[in-house]
Amino acid sequence: MHRSILTGLCVCVFSAGLTAVAGAAEVVSQSAPVVATTTVSSAAEIAAPTAGADLAMWNASANNDDAVATPERPHIGSFLHVQKFASGIASRGAAMASALTRNAMRFLGVPYAFGGTSAHGFDCSGYVQHVFAMIGHRLPRTADAQYFAAKPIAGKPRAGDLVFFQTYSPGVSHVGISLGGDRFVSASSSHGVSISSLHSSYWGPRYLGAKRVVE
Repeated sequence: MHRSILTGLCVCVFSAGLTAVAGAAEVVSQSAPVVATTTVSSAAEIAAPTAGADLAMWNASANNDDAVATPERPHIGSFLHVQKFASGIASRGAAMASALTRNAMRFLGVPYAFGGTSAHGFDCSGYVQHVFAMIGHRLPRTADAQYFAAKPIAGKPRAGDLVFFQTYSPGVSHVGISLGGDRFVSASSSHGVSISSLHSSYWGPRYLGAKRVVE
C-alpha cells in the first residue's frame, strides 16, 4: 500500500516537471524572434553611415531598398566655382599670349632703327613695348627695365614670355618675345624684326633667361 502511494507520487512529480520544461521551451520559442528582431534593428542603427561617409564601404546600392542615400556635399558648389574661375584665368592668359604672338608676327621684316618705337623702325625694347601696348600692357622703355619689371619663371619659356640676352655690354642688352619652344621674335640690328632660335650659335651663349608679363 505505502509502496503504491510512493510510486504514484513520484509519477506525478515527474509529469509536472516535464510539463514545466515544455512550457518554458514554448515561451522561449515564442519570444526568440522578438529578441532577434530587436538585436538586428539595434545593430542597423549603430552601423548606419554618417553624413560624408564613403558609401562604397557600406556596399550601398541603388537596387537595395535599405541603401542609404548619398550624403550631400555642401562644398561642391564652391569647388566648381573656384575651378571655373581658375579655368577662366588660364583661358584669358592663353588668349592674351596668342594675341601677343599674333601681333608680334605682324611686324616681321620691319627694319631696325636705334631708338625706334613704331612700324617705321624698331629697336629691340621699342618693338617689345609696342607689341605689349597693343594688348593694353604698359612696359618700360629699355630692355634692362623690362627685365626687372617682369616676373621670374621656372622652366622653359612659353609663348608671350620675354627672353633676355647679354650682347654688346654686361647685363641685359637685348629682349625678344618667345613664340614657344626655342623660337623667339625680336628686332635685331642685323635683320630687323625676325625669328631666331634660343640655341643658335649667336643667341645661345648670350641667353640670360626668360620672364613673364602676362599670366
